[in-house]
Formats: sequence, C-alpha cells, structure tokens
Amino acid sequence: MATPQFHPLRIRDVRPETADAVTVSFEVPPELRDAFRFTQGQFVTLKTHIDGEETRRSYSICVGITDYDRDGELRIGIKRVRGGRFSNFAFDMLKPGREIEVMTPDGRFFTHLNADHSKHYVAFSGGSGITPVLAIVKTTLDMPTSRFSLVYGNRSVDTITFAEELEDLRATLNQSLYSSIQAQTAADSS
Repeated sequence: MATPQFHPLRIRDVRPETADAVTVSFEVPPELRDAFRFTQGQFVTLKTHIDGEETRRSYSICVGITDYDRDGELRIGIKRVRGGRFSNFAFDMLKPGREIEVMTPDGRFFTHLNADHSKHYVAFSGGSGITPVLAIVKTTLDMPTSRFSLVYGNRSVDTITFAEELEDLRATLNQSLYSSIQAQTAADSS
C-alpha cells in the first residue's frame, strides 16, 4: 500500500441527505484513479485552511468500488456537528466546482471479498456509522453469489442517512439485502 498523499480534487456535487448530513462527491481525474482506488470501508482525509489554520478531517467513503471504477466518482458522507470546525465549514463552503485537498484512501475497516466464494455477510450499524458500511454493502452486493444482512438503528426516521439509497438497494437486489431499521418516532419518545 502506497503512502497516502494529498491531491486537489474538484467537487462534483454536494447533496443533502438529512437536515444535518450531506454527501460530497469528487471528480477523480483519470491520472489519479489508481491513487484513489480504495477498499470498501476506507476513508479519505480532507485538508483546508479555516481562519488561517490548517484543518484536517477524515470522512468515510460511501460509494461502491464498482461505481467508482465505472464513474470515477469518489463520495463521502459528512454529518454536521454542533461547534464542529470542519463539518460546519463543509456545510457552508463546499460547493460544486470548488477544489479541496483530499488524501488518498486509508483505513482498515473492511473484510476481504472474493467473488468466487458465496457468502452471507452481516453488519450492525447505527446513525452516521452507516457511511462506511454502505460502501461495504454496495461492493459485496456486486458479487452475484453473496448476500448481505444489515441491522441498522437510528434516533429518528427523519435523520436516517442514506434511507432512500438503502431502500433502492433492497428493491433493486430482490431482497438479497435485508435491513432492519429501528428509529424512534416523536410518539415513541413521549
């Protein structure tokens, strides 16, 4: 594995997922595609200057490997944190067309996948922890003989990050993705 290093990447899209979560997509130019090739579950680190001070934060990749190979799109999830220096900067300042320094992928939160082996994978996730798990789910389900079960919990239905994408995956893949989403509604909390 090569030593991670920063490269300027142009932002392709910033898409709201919930009131306090966005996905940010980067255009990876052909000459950097191999450098940014990742293993499902890895993260990238963003670097910028905020109020004259270098600030770095790491965010999980939430796109499947097949999607990256096809589109050259690297996508991360960012949840706004109250008082969070970088997350608030991201929400307020990151827009399509802007460039930002992005470190090549790193991290060891993955399982080795082999398309020749039929397996049933299981993951447990909660809240914004779904971000790296989504890349794992999508990559695993690209293997025709594998299945995936996901147990996911969240505080409330309206803050489920990637809810639409998870439902689309389940519908498209004929129930080979099983998810149990538990969320507390306003009526439950009274």
